[in-house]
Amino acid sequence: MKKLLLPILAVALLGSCIGIDSQITLQNDGSGTLLLNYRISQLMKNLDAGKSDSILPLPVSREDFQRTVDSVSGLKLISLSQRENERDVLIDARIAFTGIQALNGIGKEGQIELSFSSEGNLHVFRQQIYRGRGLEQISQESLQMIETFFEGYDLSYRVTAPAAIVRHSLGELSEDRRSVSYKTSVADLLKSGEKQVLEVAW
Repeated sequence: MKKLLLPILAVALLGSCIGIDSQITLQNDGSGTLLLNYRISQLMKNLDAGKSDSILPLPVSREDFQRTVDSVSGLKLISLSQRENERDVLIDARIAFTGIQALNGIGKEGQIELSFSSEGNLHVFRQQIYRGRGLEQISQESLQMIETFFEGYDLSYRVTAPAAIVRHSLGELSEDRRSVSYKTSVADLLKSGEKQVLEVAW
């Protein structure tokens, strides 16, 4: 069973750590807070157990998360909790950051790609949601298996700016034009195969 699942899981991991709810609130200087809730299936955790180089893009335990945040300059952990059930490990964290770049240190190198820049009079935030499948081919059978194993594991992102948002690449803009929300799933990302970048400018 593991031999059958590993190629599928490896491809799925290119999209995310399975289930994510990320809410970032930004200031004009690039500082802000992140509310991050994520789920990792017990199956993924068990497959990763004992590996010297983890295949998971985010820490899988409260202790690992605390250690990671403590090692990154510019991050402050406000709250953190972990719980488990038969299906998942669930981690909820609230983090203050002095700059967007510091948040990249939470995940495995290259897995979280956030940036913040000034372009003329605009402040621009970018987050790579999915790097794209490239030349990787996925059979219809594999996609169906991914949909089955990862059913209910959604990826949800919300970015809140300190002023009216004038441009965004994905998702829906709130009525007050201060927030953009985008929701998808691992299966949907893999089906499209296209690179997905959430860009918000104000």
